Amino acid sequence: MIKKIILVFVLAGLIGWGLWYSPIEDVKNIPVDIITFDGKRIQFETNKGVFEITLSAKLAPKTIENFIQYVNSGFYNGTIFHRVISGVIIQGGGFKSEMKEKTTKTPIVNESNNGLSNILGSVAMARRAAPDSATSQFYINLKDNKKLDYKKGKSGYTVFAQVTKGLAFLTEMSKQKTLTLGIHQNVPSEEIKLISVKLFNQDELIEIARDGEEPKQVTDATVEFKEGVHYQKLESPLPLSNSNRVEVISAFSYGCGHCYGAYAQVEAWKKGHLKEVEFSYFHAVWNKSMRVFAQTYYTAIELKIQEKIHVPLFEAIVINQVKLESKEELADFFEIYGIEKQKFVKVFESQRIIKRVIQAERLTKKFQLASVPEFIVAGKYRVNPMRSGGQNEMFELLNFLVNKEKEIEN
Repeated sequence: MIKKIILVFVLAGLIGWGLWYSPIEDVKNIPVDIITFDGKRIQFETNKGVFEITLSAKLAPKTIENFIQYVNSGFYNGTIFHRVISGVIIQGGGFKSEMKEKTTKTPIVNESNNGLSNILGSVAMARRAAPDSATSQFYINLKDNKKLDYKKGKSGYTVFAQVTKGLAFLTEMSKQKTLTLGIHQNVPSEEIKLISVKLFNQDELIEIARDGEEPKQVTDATVEFKEGVHYQKLESPLPLSNSNRVEVISAFSYGCGHCYGAYAQVEAWKKGHLKEVEFSYFHAVWNKSMRVFAQTYYTAIELKIQEKIHVPLFEAIVINQVKLESKEELADFFEIYGIEKQKFVKVFESQRIIKRVIQAERLTKKFQLASVPEFIVAGKYRVNPMRSGGQNEMFELLNFLVNKEKEIEN
């Protein structure tokens, strides 16, 4: 109960006056048409490390247009993360060292009613109490903060991107000691400075017309996928199943927020390639918690409940942060879905499942996996969203490699 009360006050503080902005003045405006930035990435280099976000332009066009103007003008370079709450948020984009405010462009229209939610890893615009008051500041959700979402008749905080690299780094950075400087609370005691903020693949952006305008002529933005650049070839190709289709293996973990975020798109891609692709999921293992999750995954398959419980497991672990680390906790969870506790424990501890987890750990090493989600195509190629250029590009690359293998077979 005490923890719940504390959380309510923390979120109330975020909404009430924690997510506020500097004075409004004009800075250099760089002409930017509304652009399809979906899948395009922004890299943030800080004095502590690097992280990346992927933009959602179709759902927040005005927010993205505004954000890109700040990025292209170099506005964010040299700014600091001035507010951190351990495991809750990290906020920046409006202050220089010693809490010196930067002047900003005029505020933008609130787009919080776009279907995107303030969940773990999402990036949103900070603002004052007035809905249309966001300018340059943004924050990153380090947990599920859905109380900041749009609700019927009440504006929320506009989510416009998702962290696709470095979420663990950001979470760790939020844990440092903080202090109060004047009216500013939760200021990191050790400065976290943005050295550079830049857009990836800027020459590949595809412009779309504003309402009432004719579409503009654009240059060819076709990506030529290259081995060693966009995907990697395994040092030792793995033997495949006896199938006349191209084998594609999706490596994931129940503890991976990005795996959960990509799941619907993975399923859609799979269903669209049933004729030419032999598709399967694989739970990666390289630490203790992943070993437990893999044991859970293969237990669900053995109990023939995997399809029913797969998404609920994801949501419980990633979104709701339910503690599922022991066989007792997992048995309680499986019981909700009709599996008796004794039956679950018997299968969970069986040698058959233990052997499958050991095999998964060995395959993780053979696949040379260092992150998830990743894909193994035809037992030869490793594909991930970072190297391929973004989540949308990743699926384009999968199409490319599947077609490449089909041509080889023919």
